[in-house]
Amino acid sequence: MEAAPTKVIQYFNGEKQNLIPLFQRPYTWTKSNWQTLWDDLMVQYDEVDNTKAHFMGAIVSVPSRSVPVGVSKYLIIDGQQRLTTVSLLLCALRDCLDSNSASRIQEVYLTNRFRNEEDTLKFVPTQADRDVYRTIALERKVPENNKDVGMVAAYDFFKNKLLKGTDLNDAPVVPAKVLTTLEQSLQVVMINLDNDDDPYLIFESLNFKGEPLAQADLVRNYVLMHFRHSISTGGEQQRIHLKYWVPLETNLKSNLTEFLRHYMMKDGNDIRQGGIYAAIKAKLHGMKPEAVEAEVSSMKRFGEFYALILFPSQEKAASIRECLENIQELKVTTCYPLLLRLFDARDTKRLSEVELEKCLRLLESFVVRRAVCGVPANQLNKLFLQLAKNFLDTDHTRWLNHSLSSFSGSRRFPKDAEESPSLYEPTTVWTRNYSFHS
Repeated sequence: MEAAPTKVIQYFNGEKQNLIPLFQRPYTWTKSNWQTLWDDLMVQYDEVDNTKAHFMGAIVSVPSRSVPVGVSKYLIIDGQQRLTTVSLLLCALRDCLDSNSASRIQEVYLTNRFRNEEDTLKFVPTQADRDVYRTIALERKVPENNKDVGMVAAYDFFKNKLLKGTDLNDAPVVPAKVLTTLEQSLQVVMINLDNDDDPYLIFESLNFKGEPLAQADLVRNYVLMHFRHSISTGGEQQRIHLKYWVPLETNLKSNLTEFLRHYMMKDGNDIRQGGIYAAIKAKLHGMKPEAVEAEVSSMKRFGEFYALILFPSQEKAASIRECLENIQELKVTTCYPLLLRLFDARDTKRLSEVELEKCLRLLESFVVRRAVCGVPANQLNKLFLQLAKNFLDTDHTRWLNHSLSSFSGSRRFPKDAEESPSLYEPTTVWTRNYSFHS
C-alpha cells in the first residue's frame, strides 16, 4: 500500500480510467456538500498563487483486472463522492469557458482521446449513475427526464455558481480562475493498494468509520467482490447483480436485512441483528465464484418464499394464504426460518400443498395454545431454531407433530385438558382439526 498527498486533478490527468465499482452506493451528495466544496474553492480562489492547498480527504484505489491493451483502470474503493463531484464541476467549467478551454477540459480531464467506447471516459460512475453521467460528460447536455437526479442537480449548482456567483469580495466569479484554482489547490491523500491487498477489507474499514452501511449493503458488497469488475454492460458483477440481487431488493425492499438473518438461521444458527454480515462472510469465505453464485441464487429463491410469508396475498393457494395470514397476525416471526424450510420442501416437491397446510396449522395451534395457557414465549426462538436444524425431509407432518409433542415444560405443546374453559371456545377454529394432544 502506498499513500501520498497529490492534487485531485491527477485522477483526471493522463490516459487512465477511474471506475466506481458496482457495489458502491449511487451518488448521494447534496447542496450542502456542494456548497462546502464551493466555499473551499473560493477561499483558495483569492490565494491561487499561494503555496497552501486545501485537502479534501483520502481517495483509495486499486488496479483493476483488465485486458492487456487499453487504458489503465483503477477501482475507486473510497472517495467516490468527492471524485464524482469534481468531475461534474469540470463538466460545468467546460460548458462555461471558451471553446479552447472547453476542448482542453474535455480531451485532457474528461475523456481519453482515440479510444473505444468502453475506455473513453476518464471517470466512470457506478451503474445506477452511469447513463446520466455519460449524457453530461460526452453529449454535453442535461438529461431532460432526470432533473431531480443528484448528478444533474450538482452540475446545475456549479454551472449557476460559475455564471452568476461572486467571490469573497463580491466580484463576479471568473470561470477560468476557478479552473486554475481547482488544478493547483485541491489536494487529496492518494492511497494506492497493491494487487495483494484485500480491497474489500479497506472498503469495509473506511465505511465503518463513517456512516455504517446496512447489513444487507455489506452482504451485497462482499458477494459482488467475488466477481470480475463490471466495466461495461454485461460484466460478471452486473450479471450477478441484475440476475440475483436486484430481484431480492425488489421483492423484499426494507425487509431484505431481516430476510438475510432468517435465511442464515434456517440451518439452526442463532444470528443476532448485528451479526448477519459476519455470518454470511464466514460462510462465503474461500468459495470460488461459481460457488458464491450458487449461494446467492439460493438467497434469491428463498427470498421468494420470504415474500410469501410477509405478503400472503402473493400466495396462490387459498388454504396456504389463510394460514400465512393467521401466522402473520400472531406476530411469531421466530418461526420464519422454519417456514423457509417448509416452503423450500414444497418448491422441490418433497412436500405437497396439503401437507404444507397441515404443518402450518400445527404451528398455528402450537402458538395459540401456548398463548391461551399463558406459556412464556421466550423459548420460541430456540425451539424453532432446533426444529429448523433438525428438519426432516420426509413425512413432514408426522415429524413436526412428533417434534412439537416431545417438548416439555416451557417448551410444551399444551393439551386440550390444560386449556382454560372460558378461553377454549374462541380458539377452536385454530385447533379443531389438529387435536393431536387430547
